[in-house]
Amino acid sequence: MTDPATGFVTNLLTGLAVYLAAAPSIGATWSPTGAYTSGQTAIMLGLIPPNPDRCITLTAYPVDDSLDLSDSTISVQIRTRWAGQDPRPVSDLDDAIWTLLHGKPGFLTLSTGVVVCKIKRNSSASLGQDLNGRWMNSTNYYCDVWRPSTNRT
Repeated sequence: MTDPATGFVTNLLTGLAVYLAAAPSIGATWSPTGAYTSGQTAIMLGLIPPNPDRCITLTAYPVDDSLDLSDSTISVQIRTRWAGQDPRPVSDLDDAIWTLLHGKPGFLTLSTGVVVCKIKRNSSASLGQDLNGRWMNSTNYYCDVWRPSTNRT
């Protein structure tokens, strides 16, 4: 359930990290402590770590909030990174995430209690290679969420 001491966006990102880690098609690991082995595909919140070479990073920013209803849209930027000279593995990882998330039917109640009503890819781009020669992509998803507050019903 949602931890009232933790902010909504943190609960959204943590819930998405758990959801991605549970999907066999993604093949990634979520560690709340940030401890990963070199062979794992890490899922991180906010920070792109120097290691491991394969990672998925989740960052959120607000897009739209209804004044009256508990409807909000939060964009979640998902950056992927993969080592090697071949750009296809990072594209394959990005595609696997798209297949899991984009247009997911029905409500998705995350492990943190956040309810996502709809997920839609908004944009995507290759970021090229980083200074260590690892390929990177960035994809932005619009998450329509139910975010009640004292001022909205």
